[in-house]
Amino acid sequence: MLALVTSAASAATAIVYLAHKGNARANWFAICQQFDSFCERISASLIGSFAAMALLVLLILLSAVALARR
Repeated sequence: MLALVTSAASAATAIVYLAHKGNARANWFAICQQFDSFCERISASLIGSFAAMALLVLLILLSAVALARR
């Protein structure tokens, strides 16, 4: 699950970067100047993805500590 959440967060990061900066070589324009609410939503989802990733790391560490105590 951690690998899946990490790959999803990485993909979301790539999309947010393209939305903010664009890519002139691929003829993709930055869309954040036109659609402000879209960029706010994808930025919030990016924060949520990294929060989920941190939560899973914390759960894995807690599980490892609980197993080590046995």
